[in-house]
Amino acid sequence: MRKRRTDFLTRIRTDMEKKFRQATCLLVNVAVFDSASGGDLRIPENLSAPELLRELRSLEVEIVFYGSGGGDFVSTNGFGGLIEENGHQITADRAYVLDSVGRKDSVLLGSELSDVDFFLSGVFSVSPSSAPLDLKAVSSYVSNFDGEAVFTELGNLIVNSKRGDRE
Repeated sequence: MRKRRTDFLTRIRTDMEKKFRQATCLLVNVAVFDSASGGDLRIPENLSAPELLRELRSLEVEIVFYGSGGGDFVSTNGFGGLIEENGHQITADRAYVLDSVGRKDSVLLGSELSDVDFFLSGVFSVSPSSAPLDLKAVSSYVSNFDGEAVFTELGNLIVNSKRGDRE
């Protein structure tokens, strides 16, 4: 019985890595950053959030930060200026996000109940540990982290999957 569980977990990890390797669009609800960064990845080779903005762009992954607090996010976040500088964008347009969610190569990081409809669209979805239970129930992956740490975790998973593809 133990072997079957291991096989199942291996298949889940393989599916996640494949999804991350194929990602060309990362959609991030700016409300994710409203929570304090709960948890420290403590992996020195992981990239910081600002470094991820540059690296994901070099790997041809567009990041779309969405939500009604986008303007506040840019002005209060330590890497707000790097968003547009690296070709990423911020939008409050739910229709744009919904169109992007419909793409097979999108990965979504959301934290609010309003994200449930996006999560149910079939996109690979990630929620932070502080997300509402209803959102976690429909997430593809629930992180152990909050705030910038969950963004950093997800970004590094995508970067490491894509780098592994190059080798």
